Amino acid sequence: MPQILRTVLIPDQAQAADGVVQFDLPVNPLSVILLTVEALNETVALTTYSSIQALLSMITDVRVAYRGATIIGGSLTDLAVMFGALSAWPTIQGNKVNTDNDVRSLTVPLCFGRRPYDPMECFPATRRGDLVLSLTVDVAVVGADALILQAETIELLEATPERFTKVTTTQKTVNAIQEHDVELPIGNDLLGVLLFAAVVPTGAARTSTIGEIALEVDNVETIIAESRWESMRADLARRLHSVSDRPHIHHTAAAPGNSTEQQEDFSYIDNYSLLDFDPLKDGLYALKTAGAARVNLRVDSQVASATADRYLPIELVNIAQAAGGAPA
Repeated sequence: MPQILRTVLIPDQAQAADGVVQFDLPVNPLSVILLTVEALNETVALTTYSSIQALLSMITDVRVAYRGATIIGGSLTDLAVMFGALSAWPTIQGNKVNTDNDVRSLTVPLCFGRRPYDPMECFPATRRGDLVLSLTVDVAVVGADALILQAETIELLEATPERFTKVTTTQKTVNAIQEHDVELPIGNDLLGVLLFAAVVPTGAARTSTIGEIALEVDNVETIIAESRWESMRADLARRLHSVSDRPHIHHTAAAPGNSTEQQEDFSYIDNYSLLDFDPLKDGLYALKTAGAARVNLRVDSQVASATADRYLPIELVNIAQAAGGAPA
């Protein structure tokens, strides 16, 4: 019978400089990594305060790799949105105040399945050194400094999982108004794709760098014949129903337009949307890609931008029992 084992992976490690740090992950079946960013407010000028984005931006890249192959890869901001939607575990933070030099913390779950603690859907047992967590850190950002890392792991002893989820990132810059293709991985079932658009509707502008999308398998439209940014963003918002840190802005009655607590210049989820191929969370509608020669998104970019859009496909990897290990 599976048993839960929760241990500390990173016990308060101060980061002195920008760079990459690595940690060997446990060898037992792994369900969740709870990654915590702790920092001090740098809010001498209150306008630099950010309720969530500053802390997320202190880890610019997260990578979990099995024998060099990426299992989880993306910025901490992208992954916070991703696992809030995929696994319904939101990002949680403590001491949410804007006082200069007050300590704050934020914990992001990195999940290896749609349901944390599921012994059938987690990363299988490995050998020491095969599964590695790499973090690219930025120790001082606008609004926060003095970065300290923490992490805990949730292992499931004696679990024999049949599958795990895999999340990677593809970037594409299209500095033109045009249709273009974004290639998706083939071989495993696809549960969906998290989308980050560099430009989204704002002010009087209705255009987006990911304005419309169609899904194609071997050049035939499948599941999504056409979907627009606004609807896809609404799909994400429904998946994020449990998020307790939805950004918003408070205004003072004495001086309308002046922001106080929980100030955000731009909501950190406004640039995200979701293509959901697993609405029932049971794999019934998952996109089967085995045997396909090509799977791609047909994207209509309605506005030019020199900043890359990001696409995070969610794969469901079935573990080959005969292989005796975890496929990448």
